[in-house]
Amino acid sequence: MHKYITLFFSAALFLCACNGKSIPNDVLKPDAMVAVLTEMHIIDGSLYNTTQIPDSLYKYGAGKYIAMFQRLHTDTAHFNRSMRYYAMQPDKLLAIYDQVDIKIKSKTDSLAKVQTEQSKATRKLDSLKNLNIKTKIDSARKTHPHENTEARKADSLKNLKTKLKTDSAGRFHPRKSKRARKADSLKNLKS
Repeated sequence: MHKYITLFFSAALFLCACNGKSIPNDVLKPDAMVAVLTEMHIIDGSLYNTTQIPDSLYKYGAGKYIAMFQRLHTDTAHFNRSMRYYAMQPDKLLAIYDQVDIKIKSKTDSLAKVQTEQSKATRKLDSLKNLNIKTKIDSARKTHPHENTEARKADSLKNLKTKLKTDSAGRFHPRKSKRARKADSLKNLKS
């Protein structure tokens, strides 16, 4: 009886050892499976943005999936066999999806980096355009060399003095209008 028990456990150990070590030839290797699943999830995400009318996913998605399978040198039957195999090996499938997650995050991060660089370049270009506009305006103002700030101030004071009249105490009074001056002159003539 001891022989049979030893033989049984030996056979069980042998079968367990052979079961999980090698991947069959008709199944995609883990690296290839990671690439296929990454591309499939990216395509699924892009199809999420299309309008959801009947047959739109088939119309727009079928071509993308076929092109992806051709680019990765596989087909749907090979992918389905591989997916069934890895579904029976949850540890391997979990490891594959960990790699898929890492790849998608790295692609998302690189895309975000490119978008921020583009927005920085756009803002810099806009600020340079604004700077150009300001310098053009400033350079247009600088083309009047005969304009003197001291002369402008003196002219403004002179204009102010002509508009205002001073009395004997040196206080300014507003200048009278023409009608008021005519009325005053008529009063002076009558008296």
